[in-house]
Amino acid sequence: MEAIVIAVPPESPPARLGERFTLREGTPLRVGPGREARLRLGPHGAGDLLIGTEANHSFVRVTAPSLRASLCGHELLSSGRVPVREGDSLYVHPGLVLEFRDRPVHPARPHHQDLESMLCASDEDDTWAVYRDQLEEAGDPLATWLSEAPCADDDARRRQLFGLAESVRGHLADVTWSSRGMLSSLTLSRQAVTGAPGLAWHLKQLARLPVARLLPRIAIALFSGPATSRALGGEDPDILAALTLERLAQLDCAPALRSVSLGFVSQTREWPRASAAWHRLRERAPRLDPDWRSVVVCGGRAMLSLLSRTPDVESVMADVVLNPLRTDVGVSTNALVRLVGVAPNVCCTLYRSIEGQWVVFDESADPFRPSQGPFALRVNGAVTARAALAPGDVVEPVEGLRFLFNFA
Repeated sequence: MEAIVIAVPPESPPARLGERFTLREGTPLRVGPGREARLRLGPHGAGDLLIGTEANHSFVRVTAPSLRASLCGHELLSSGRVPVREGDSLYVHPGLVLEFRDRPVHPARPHHQDLESMLCASDEDDTWAVYRDQLEEAGDPLATWLSEAPCADDDARRRQLFGLAESVRGHLADVTWSSRGMLSSLTLSRQAVTGAPGLAWHLKQLARLPVARLLPRIAIALFSGPATSRALGGEDPDILAALTLERLAQLDCAPALRSVSLGFVSQTREWPRASAAWHRLRERAPRLDPDWRSVVVCGGRAMLSLLSRTPDVESVMADVVLNPLRTDVGVSTNALVRLVGVAPNVCCTLYRSIEGQWVVFDESADPFRPSQGPFALRVNGAVTARAALAPGDVVEPVEGLRFLFNFA
């Protein structure tokens, strides 16, 4: 088996993309801060992650509690060995990702464009049966997965995500599955666009997924602003949108697309470059809406709708239309969203940035400072200090008190 580097940390990469390491019995591959690590990560420290092979079975083992790693999205603890299988992906903080492959590498899969086009148009059992038969004849591993998918658990599904498994675990990406075992949607957060490893990496990983061949929906939180401009090399929303649409047109799954969303990007919809890129994308994805403006959610007013509350902390209003300049949530008399109970004076603020995006900012809660109290802002369940919001996001300023963000 080989360990293949498919992502490297943004700073001081220890390896080159595509570099391969052959796993041999008795000589484990060491990854971490230790002196003997072949792939050195971070400053010098004790303990590494070992990737070894014994009796034709590969495994990983963490030897230091401080080393953060996960296999197929599951955190690895410093106790015992965890078996590794073909196609598994290993994430090692701060951003090294290895994929495990048996040798020799499987040949490129044959395309079944006619059948895949039929499956995009209808979900007939007979067509799926013919599709599985053709995959089996071609030796495509997807055939085995389609047979196992109806009874597969979350662990088995996560293994099908390869390099994207850690992004899903870290809330950079979100996926939904069809009953057939194929991806039915992919959502990439703004952090997946602006942070490492970035949008291009995520789309490259998506292109490698057999379960994404018939992907109908992609949503990318492409907010305008300096961070997005630096990440994508654009200067304004028109260029940013055009660059993203051109990348989507290069995906193998493009013909299956029915819906593309670039999030809440700007006030205006007069973008000639994005319009031209949309028409080029539709040449490969004819099922998309003819109007390119369908990818942009232009918002005016926004609101919070109460989803759930706790006995000790309640909201005095169930639905609140936000002030674009500043809306405070807390027990302060100036808070538009007033809370009753034990809560910070102002636990979070929502406002509309100069780029046009709606932002929620943690004013006082800090999970790394327990003295501040047991409060920490969460967006879609993930603790955060600041987040750009999209319609449908769940904002939790105090534990148990949840609001749904949407446009009014």
